Amino acid sequence: MQKMLRCVIVILLFFSGPIAAAGTLYTWTDKDGVVHITPTKPPNGIDHTDKLTYTAKPERKTTQVHKQGADRQRELILEIEASQKARRLRREADQARKAMEAAVEAANKMKADTDAYIRQWGGWAKYRKSVKAKIDRRKDATNQAVAESERLIKTATEAEAKAREAEEALKDLNRPAMEK
Repeated sequence: MQKMLRCVIVILLFFSGPIAAAGTLYTWTDKDGVVHITPTKPPNGIDHTDKLTYTAKPERKTTQVHKQGADRQRELILEIEASQKARRLRREADQARKAMEAAVEAANKMKADTDAYIRQWGGWAKYRKSVKAKIDRRKDATNQAVAESERLIKTATEAEAKAREAEEALKDLNRPAMEK
C-alpha cells in the first residue's frame, strides 16, 4: 500500500503543475479510506500522514563540451555537403569537357571534309547549281558545328571554374583553424 501510494504521489507530481508549484505535498487517508493528496496540511485528528517536499530541479545548462560537440557536428555536415557539391561539380565539369572535346573533334573533321570537298568540286560550282548548293550546305553545317563546339568550350570552362571553386571551399573547410 505504501509503495503504491508513493507511486501515485510521484505520478501526480509530474502531471500537476499547480500542486507541484506549491513545494510541499501532504498525503493522508480519511476515515472512509479515501487517500487525499493536497498542498495544505491535513485536518487535525488524522493519524497517518506523509509529507513530500518538492524542489524543482534547475534546468540543465549546456556545457562547453556539448557546444563543442554541436559545433563539430555542424562542421561535419558543412564538410559533407561541400564534399558532395565538389564531387558533383567535378563530375559535371568532366562531362562538359568530354562533350566539348567530342564536338571540337567532330567540327574539325567536318571542316577538313568540307575543305577537301571544295578543293575537289569547287571548280564545278561555277557551272553546276547542285554542286554549289551542296558546298553551301556543307559550309552551313560546318559553321553550326563550330558554333556548337565554341558554346561547349565556354560551358566546359565555366563548369571547370565552378568545380575548382568548390574544391577550394572544401580545402578551406579541411584546414585547421590556426592556418585560416
